[in-house]
Amino acid sequence: MRAFLILLLSIFVSTYAIAGSIAGKVVDKQTGKPLVGANVYLKGTTIGAATDENGMYYIKVDDGTYTLVANYVGYADQAVRIKVKGDVRHDFALTEYLFSKTIEVVADRAQERVTPVAFTNVDDAEMETALGSRDIPLVLNETPSIYSTQQGGGAGDARINVRGFNQRNVAIMINGVPVNDMENGWVYWSNWDGVGDATASIQVQRGLSAVNLATPS
Repeated sequence: MRAFLILLLSIFVSTYAIAGSIAGKVVDKQTGKPLVGANVYLKGTTIGAATDENGMYYIKVDDGTYTLVANYVGYADQAVRIKVKGDVRHDFALTEYLFSKTIEVVADRAQERVTPVAFTNVDDAEMETALGSRDIPLVLNETPSIYSTQQGGGAGDARINVRGFNQRNVAIMINGVPVNDMENGWVYWSNWDGVGDATASIQVQRGLSAVNLATPS
């Protein structure tokens, strides 16, 4: 009989110890839409849960005071100090990180009467007229100080010279990112076949460049 009472008492105590719970919903602060698979956990413990398809979570815990944290990929973590006594509800509205927004590519370009460098702009209308199925360097043959040739009959065989310097010594950039080979400075136009169709404009800068990057000479 004594053993039976002790067993019942142990079961009762264990059940009472985990009587508390935390439940709630995790949503996007801007849209209000539920975040599926967000992690909600008690800081400093291994206790936590992931939200379901409705953004809901449920955690069974002992009564006490905890730091409740919610996180989701692409969103800023949110933490709150919460006191649990019985069943407690807490909802989270997470804010999306700024860097997960649309990325705007900004490159340095010379400007008329502002940048002290000789340059020529080729807009999309000129490119449409002159490009056809040719490589981009051949479009620039009408540009001052530029001499371009087609070395073979295939796409990507063009070569460009600026003021007598071959393309090993010419920095070629797309949206400010160098495309010259890192070892010898060469440009393999075959890797950029078709880039002319996606190009809005070209700027040729002669002499000291206005951009902040350079390639090996």
